[in-house]
Amino acid sequence: MPTMEIFERDSVLLTLELRLLSIIILLYGLSCATHILQIIVSMFRRHFVVGNIATYILYAAAAAHTALIVIRGIAEGKPPFQSKYECLSWFAWTNVLTYIYVQKKWPRVHFPGIFVSMLSIAALFIATNKYDPVVTPVSPALQSDWYEWHVIIAFLSYAVFVVSCSMELSYLFIRLFNLIENSVIIGINKGFNTQIRKRDYLDYGIPAEALNSFRQMSFKLVLAGFPLLTFGIVSGAAWADNAWGRYWSWDPFEILSLITWTAFAMYLHAMSLPSWRRVGGSVFNVLGFFCMLLTFMGSGWLTRLFGLYSMHAY
Repeated sequence: MPTMEIFERDSVLLTLELRLLSIIILLYGLSCATHILQIIVSMFRRHFVVGNIATYILYAAAAAHTALIVIRGIAEGKPPFQSKYECLSWFAWTNVLTYIYVQKKWPRVHFPGIFVSMLSIAALFIATNKYDPVVTPVSPALQSDWYEWHVIIAFLSYAVFVVSCSMELSYLFIRLFNLIENSVIIGINKGFNTQIRKRDYLDYGIPAEALNSFRQMSFKLVLAGFPLLTFGIVSGAAWADNAWGRYWSWDPFEILSLITWTAFAMYLHAMSLPSWRRVGGSVFNVLGFFCMLLTFMGSGWLTRLFGLYSMHAY
């Protein structure tokens, strides 16, 4: 095919991709908004239609995003995570798919959907506004089977940690809101000598007796994600040896990965101790999430801020 025809074909595909990506961002935004609306509605009545709509919109966004990933992969002839733009899109996609899978067990709890949708919107917004979507030749350092295994496993662990943190934060918010509501009702009853009772439907999609089971799911996700992260780091070391001739070079990205691994190791340890399980577990889960986010999305910024050199370009 002549060069001009290839250029025109790629230009058309890129235009269609960016338009589809705009629709996906819009769908994620609508899903996030309807999840929030469901929370507001649940404060006044037991009604889950809005929440179901939010879920269906998220399904539609995930389907469109899957089509986008497949189309770009076919067009490139390789897995579409070779650039920062593609990695951010892949990150958002795996987060949503993982959440959809986990959400089936708790279909009426919509706090995590807000968190996951907002993070996916942020990732795609950064991808489209900061990084070039044009397909470029793969650098020699990325032409390794170890690289592909490293990225796939690492992003799967990231997605699991994102959903786990969203559930942990949801657990904390629900507990906080219930505590506030109980305090208000007790204050009104004492102040006005009334007998107002807590409305049984103000449970945000999950009854109080199931909250501990809900939080246990967050723990199980980290339990599954931790060995994935471990393998991601090990496969990354193997890829580094293949690409640069050494397993570990104390690169900023490698250091942050090690800090993330340590944070989640501390979380698992805290959850094994009854005295640390309640508060310490939540702290280390959220800390691990922010370390993971800093590793993936903030390592480049830190490298530029402190004038450091990093071999990790993706």
